[in-house]
Amino acid sequence: MNISEQVASFIVNTEMEKISPEAVSMAKNAILDCVGVTVAGSADETGRIITGLVKDLGGQPAAGVIGGGFWTSPPLAALANGTMAHALDYDDVNHTMTGHPSVPLVPAVFALGEDLKSSGEMITLAYIIGFEVETKVGAGVNINHYQKGWHATATLGTLGAAAAASKLLGLDVVKTRMALGIAASAAAGIRQNFGTMTKPYHAGQAAKNGVLAAMLAQRGFTADANILEAPLGFCNLFTENGSYNLDKITAHLGDPLDILKPGVVIKQYPSCAGTHRALDGMLALVKEYGIEGKEVEKVQIKTISLIPKILIHTRPRTGLEGKFSMQYCMSAAILDKKVGLQSFTDPMVNRSEIQELVKKVDMITYTQAEEGEIGGLREDLPEIVTVKLKSGKELKKEVKNPKGSPQDPLSKEQLMDKFIDCVNLVLPSRRGEQAAEFINKLEKLSNISELMKILV
Repeated sequence: MNISEQVASFIVNTEMEKISPEAVSMAKNAILDCVGVTVAGSADETGRIITGLVKDLGGQPAAGVIGGGFWTSPPLAALANGTMAHALDYDDVNHTMTGHPSVPLVPAVFALGEDLKSSGEMITLAYIIGFEVETKVGAGVNINHYQKGWHATATLGTLGAAAAASKLLGLDVVKTRMALGIAASAAAGIRQNFGTMTKPYHAGQAAKNGVLAAMLAQRGFTADANILEAPLGFCNLFTENGSYNLDKITAHLGDPLDILKPGVVIKQYPSCAGTHRALDGMLALVKEYGIEGKEVEKVQIKTISLIPKILIHTRPRTGLEGKFSMQYCMSAAILDKKVGLQSFTDPMVNRSEIQELVKKVDMITYTQAEEGEIGGLREDLPEIVTVKLKSGKELKKEVKNPKGSPQDPLSKEQLMDKFIDCVNLVLPSRRGEQAAEFINKLEKLSNISELMKILV
């Protein structure tokens, strides 16, 4: 059995009785978090633009647009909800994928599941399967895939969304392989667009294309059956000089599930995950020493070599660029003593005192010898935040795991606080509480439409 067939067989043959209660619990936490940031994203300009377009496009009213107050076709709903889910860059992260696992998946399974009247148990199962496919393919192609410039949330997320949608539709192995083949040709997203509205569009596009791929395959649409391992297939074309490992895709497929190991990072800041360890460190120093901006001579962040390639905006001028700027995030932490949703607006980024402070922030990286063969993915190397004051005093903080990581997870209360803060931006508080109640018992829900009525 070849790689693509093994992956398709895993999708088709995995049932809920094979999924541990721990995996179900983690999936529900991730889905809750994703729904919350989607609702908040609907109020963002990115969300308003994509929602307005989708509404104008029409479509058979079968799937709800979260926060939009209308229904459309499943692919278009997936596009809108996926874009809104990633609009604030407040959504979860998985290190195997080197991306955001939930934003292609939740919009896909909610949109198609609502049309199919799927149970919450099927939604949960499809989500876990999609998560496993996008992350295990990620294990096979990363880190080269990401370093080459591909946005893994978009590329791997399209495969994950197709896998989840195929499960919801009950496709057999042959048609599931077709869905993966179609999805592979639709997978795209380039990292140069980080810090623009197109980055969240990548997630919406992945969700939409995954749904479309499965729907086409259900109708008999064809694609190459061996799309992962073929010479001109996904793994070879999306990496450089054959730097992929097919065995890593299937060696641990389903055991352990990636949603449990390495797990999910649930963000506590609405910025690129590459800023979070440094933010934890800087905010700790600010709290401990009462640092003021006028006291700062220089800030230095020592980090892994991948981070400067992600945080490409050293002199940001927009809120979106600020999310991908170590310089801005450190400056905001010093001046505002906190970093939250209100931090990433154009006026906040363009404050004169911020623009002066960003010039004093620099990144240095570990050497190639320190990082070893796996380079920029050395998660055991701590991030070191150093603040040199004009008085000559030097303050330092090392952070290995950010708050929200599997090693230092958010408590259920903290997760709920984040969810309620997000949904209260758009929905009446009682509806937010009702949505949380439904998601917390998702596997018991008879029809996902019950939840969507609250969210739309």
